[in-house]
Amino acid sequence: MRIEVENQKIRERKKQEYAELVEEMDKKGFEAKLEKISVLKANVYGLVLFFILAFASFGAYYLIYGKDSFDVGKVFFFEGYKGLLFFFAVYAVTIFVHEFIHGFFWHFSCEKKWASIDFGFNPKNVTPYCHCREALAVSRYFRGCIAPTLILGVLPIILGLVFKILFLITIGVIGVVGGIGDMMVIVTLRKHRNCSLFDHPYEVGYAYFVKKI
Repeated sequence: MRIEVENQKIRERKKQEYAELVEEMDKKGFEAKLEKISVLKANVYGLVLFFILAFASFGAYYLIYGKDSFDVGKVFFFEGYKGLLFFFAVYAVTIFVHEFIHGFFWHFSCEKKWASIDFGFNPKNVTPYCHCREALAVSRYFRGCIAPTLILGVLPIILGLVFKILFLITIGVIGVVGGIGDMMVIVTLRKHRNCSLFDHPYEVGYAYFVKKI
């Protein structure tokens, strides 16, 4: 496992490691292709998903428990500015947890286990990241890709509805929306079912390897 703060030297190392993998796969008769995800589309889809999911989730809570149980002050756990501060603190933590979950599920499928997982922080985009340095079968890549959205998004919404906790629904909605890029990746996987996938080290998306004709 490598934990790093990205800089120019690290970016160059990633490019070199990727080039070496492409060369290795080329010798085995496979060609590398890129499935890239549009950041602009991800942001637009995420905004649309936020409104739809928030309306559906909080609407379900309202229908199940009635208007007397819908305390707007509990949406952020605490009322007023304390609630907003608490929410943003929890949200900041979940961003890092999201990346850890990626790595946790991917490492089971790696030959070198944790040694093939990188965790880092990109100061340029002010975002943490997780990168798997081994090519994986589609099913194994899928598990690591979808896990954070299920654990930090879908599960809190369900628990919030079951246990009558509005704040969990709030976190869950944000957790699902935060996984919009992963979901866009998952939609593309059906096109590459028989390929090995490699989490791209510096593009938003992944590389897939196809047999040369």
